[in-house]
Amino acid sequence: MDQEVLYEVPASMKRLIRLVTRGFYSPEHAIVIDMLVRNPCMKEDDMLELLKFDRKQLRAIVNTLKNDKFIKVHMRMVTDDEGRTTRHNYYFISYVMFVNVVKYKLDHVRRKIQMEERDNTSRASFRCDECQKTFTDLEADQLFDFMTQTFRLHTYSYTIQTIFLK
Repeated sequence: MDQEVLYEVPASMKRLIRLVTRGFYSPEHAIVIDMLVRNPCMKEDDMLELLKFDRKQLRAIVNTLKNDKFIKVHMRMVTDDEGRTTRHNYYFISYVMFVNVVKYKLDHVRRKIQMEERDNTSRASFRCDECQKTFTDLEADQLFDFMTQTFRLHTYSYTIQTIFLK
């Protein structure tokens, strides 16, 4: 078959793939993954028989997992006794690819959180002592009158001392 089919997978890896599919996918996806965790490589017809899905439904689920790089498909052409050739799809979990995808997605989430934190901490905000209204640094820049050294809020004018940095 293929070199990516693993027959001995650590229990922690099996648990991780099950948790990820249960957390982010439908129950049908989790069932397919559970089936492939128990059986390292399965023929499509066997999966259809065991899961009682119709072929269209199984292929939709498998395509989602395949696009997310959780599973792979190996197609084998088989010639029967009468000379007819048929295609058989074999599905298996690509654990190496799965680990890389999880690492990538976690790194992406980490970077997004860091960017949000950096944006929130670097963004100055100002608050008016009179009305308690808050302004971002961009809004404060537009409200500040350099000639009079005051902030202009609506019809009122406040000196720079009445609006302070939080």
